[in-house]
Amino acid sequence: MTFFLTTFVGLLCISAPIVVALGGCALVYGLYSGVSTTSLIQSVFGGLASFPMLAIPLFMLAGNLMTEGGITADMVRFARLLLGSVRGGLGLATILACGIFAAITGAAVACAVAIGMVMIPAMVKAGYDEDVAAAMTAAASCMGPIIPPSIPFIVYGVTANVSIGALFVGGIFPGILMGVLLMIYMYYVAVKRKYPLDAKAPVKDVIIAGFKALPALFMPVLILGGILSGMFTPTEAAGVACVYAAVVGIFFYRKLNIKSLPDVLFKAGLESGMVMLLIAMSEPFAWFVALDQIPQLVIDWLSTITTSPYMILFLTNIFLIIIGIPMETVPALVIVTPVLAPIAAHVGIDPVHMGIVICLNLVLGLITPPVGAVLFSVCGMTGMSLDRLSRAIWPPFLVTLVALAIVTYVPWLSTFLPGLLMGP
Repeated sequence: MTFFLTTFVGLLCISAPIVVALGGCALVYGLYSGVSTTSLIQSVFGGLASFPMLAIPLFMLAGNLMTEGGITADMVRFARLLLGSVRGGLGLATILACGIFAAITGAAVACAVAIGMVMIPAMVKAGYDEDVAAAMTAAASCMGPIIPPSIPFIVYGVTANVSIGALFVGGIFPGILMGVLLMIYMYYVAVKRKYPLDAKAPVKDVIIAGFKALPALFMPVLILGGILSGMFTPTEAAGVACVYAAVVGIFFYRKLNIKSLPDVLFKAGLESGMVMLLIAMSEPFAWFVALDQIPQLVIDWLSTITTSPYMILFLTNIFLIIIGIPMETVPALVIVTPVLAPIAAHVGIDPVHMGIVICLNLVLGLITPPVGAVLFSVCGMTGMSLDRLSRAIWPPFLVTLVALAIVTYVPWLSTFLPGLLMGP
């Protein structure tokens, strides 16, 4: 395994793509240890031959259909009318809009771009500091992979053999907690810097805006309601979401048409292809980890340090924060899950709780300099320098770390709803 990891790190150091690094080191290790290439190829395809994995491209397609269907403008208008009259209301509306968008797409980068293109210029025009507006949008977009539906939850669920439906439900409270803490911080900054208020909107206008945004708001209800009622599995829910997104985009918002479908399908296929290729190339890694009994070795080593679940969660968070700085969420997830999931089971940590802690931690890597994907997206969208945004992101990032600490040491937030709605 030392040889395997040395090859993996060496390929990353010469700037090899993560897919090449995973596949390359698996091939080298397989040849070195005498494993046949046929077995390696079978493990690659075996990782994708899973019914729950179909949910990934389907949810990505549903998110692209809703985005292309024109939900963003109505959703942002509803959030702004609802919260604009509060001090820092535009910032609060941005966080709320990110939360709603997260419940539709489950993707942080898409959330940052779709909401940021509308709200960051609006906040700057209203008198907000540009770095505050950009940093708050970037941090709020991290709710995307936590509030269901969530691609990282699907990857973790399949890899660790944990109920994807339970992970979806378990992510609701942690996602809401993150949004509430960011709103408290935004309100504090707004009061301190005396940011302006919008005029209070008439109740009638708020109701009308809410009605226009209702189809978007109903999508997560449809997904979770169908799963919890037993009408369909998470994978089938993704297919239902695609049909619902297409119908809403064509007949309600009337911005989705035949001409736009090739572009939507291409984007969804490209995003799905990147994620699925990463998962496929991670399978040999997971196989070798199990073959060499790496989790048991790590458990034995940890036993010499501590057997406390709280300390193991603390060490896990430190490790994942470091891992999340240079790596994207999905590749990091497929690498660490085969090791960390058995450790959690050994010390009695609930697998749903552990999955949410791991996913939330790695998602925060999207806003940590110098290689956070959300940071790059916001910089490209606003024209702001990466150095300036990297300095501005630290205060909201620390707020998200507080949310992570609360979720880590209050398991009830992750386990209450799955236990209540889905049973033990």
